[in-house]
Formats: sequence, structure tokens, C-alpha cells
Amino acid sequence: MKIRFEVPNKLEIIFGRGKAECDGCSSENDEGRSVGELLLPQYALATGGLARDHRPLITFPDNNNFHVLTASEYRRLLLYLTSVPSLLEAEMGFHIIIDRRKDRWNSVKATLLRISEFFPGVIHTVFVLRPASFLQKALSEVSSKLFKEEFRFRVLVCSCVEELYEHFDRSQLTPDLGGELQYSHSEWIQQRIALEKFSTLMKEISTKLDEFMQEIVDCDMGNDPAQTKELLDCQESSYKALKGELVSATSQGEELLTQVRKPNLTYNIISHVAAVERLLVNYLI
Repeated sequence: MKIRFEVPNKLEIIFGRGKAECDGCSSENDEGRSVGELLLPQYALATGGLARDHRPLITFPDNNNFHVLTASEYRRLLLYLTSVPSLLEAEMGFHIIIDRRKDRWNSVKATLLRISEFFPGVIHTVFVLRPASFLQKALSEVSSKLFKEEFRFRVLVCSCVEELYEHFDRSQLTPDLGGELQYSHSEWIQQRIALEKFSTLMKEISTKLDEFMQEIVDCDMGNDPAQTKELLDCQESSYKALKGELVSATSQGEELLTQVRKPNLTYNIISHVAAVERLLVNYLI
């Protein structure tokens, strides 16, 4: 069975609301969009970039669309994006870049306030690329001195992308930030879809294996030879079926690794490769 790398019209089929749901994220009247729908507009990105201290990066690009996110949608999206890095990376804490060079200072404040109200992880530093227009720059110079103490995380206001290079190597930043990381959002989504499918498959097989082992433990062979043979035949049949699923899953995992490692992909995220390898190790070894 080949894993097809294509983006379906309805990504919510792959990324359901349950994937990144939380208490208080939605109500009966406002469930909001699914994670799949929220990934497409690029409100926030987990590009795979790391800071010089090896902490993962979450970017809020300057797309002038962040304000349309409802509170529940924002929580749902951030819960998913912060689950993308490895557990070890996530435990170190995140760096955040808020790019608002083409926006207004009020947008910067609104984004910072939303992050301060909810972020599912430890924030190490928030880097703000402030608005570039003369008036907005003047406002930011005054306002930034006043609000920095309002937040429980460190905020660094940057006048230009060059100020980011002290904290990030250019290879870890996307071209819009003056970097060299050739990030493709469509390829990122394709890889995430394939990973989610494979992860679901491995969990299903793992559950079947647990159930099969429990059946063997609980099995009472009895004293009837015919009944014992029937039970053994049934167990052998179940074993062969599970073995076939494991072999098929291993092949799919190896093919997925080949796909995400392809040198012709403009975006080859190391964490995606590591995620597939972890799934294979955890469930098949």
C-alpha cells in the first residue's frame, strides 16, 4: 500500500478537532475550524527551525490575518503546532518570532496579549519585528518600553531582521526573515498528513497486539483436545493476520522515511524523519 502525498480538499478528515482539543476551546455555538483548516492560512508556523540554543521556533508571519482567529481556534492551532517538535525540544521551551513589519503596533500588542493568555508550553523569548512605517515605528519606540513588564516572558523588540541573527543561524530562518531555510508550507502539510495517518495506523496495530496478548493470557485451553486445537488454530490465524499488518506497516514506514528524506523536496524537516523513526521503534521493535 503506497502512501500518497496529496492535500485533500477537507484536511479536517486528517486533523480532526479531537487532535488538539482542550477544555474551554469551543462552545456549542462556536466550535470553530478544525486544525486542518487552521493550518492552511499560515496564522502561525512550526517550520522546524531552531535557535542557537537549540530551542524550537514558532513563527507568527506578517500575513495580516491573525486577528480573524477566535480564541478557541487559536488554542486549537497552538496546541497542534507545539506538539510538532520532539518532546525533548518542547521541554526546553520555545522561542517565538512575531513579524509585524507591515502591520500596526496595535497588532503587535494584540498578538502578545493572546500569547500571554494562552501558550501550551514554556516561552523562553518572544522576538518582535516591529512595524516599519515611520509613524508606527515611533509609536513602538514609546510603547515597547511601557508594556515589556506586563508579560511573564522575555520580549525583545527588533528593528530589522539582522537583529535576529544573534539568536538564530540563517539556516534556521525562512527567506521572509532573511534566512536560508527553504520552507514549503504545502510540503509541510503533506508530510504532517502522512505522519498522522501512519501514527494512527501504528496505534491501531499496537492496540490489537495488546488485545491479542491479553487473550492468550486469559485463554483457558481446557481438557478437550478438539477444543484446544480449535483455540490454537484461532490464535494462529490471529497471529498471522497481525504479523501481516506489522509487515505492511513496516513497509509503509520505510516508504514514508524515503519520502521525507527525498533530496528534491525543498522542505525536509528533521523532526518529521525523527517522528517516523520513533513510531517504528516504539511499535515495531
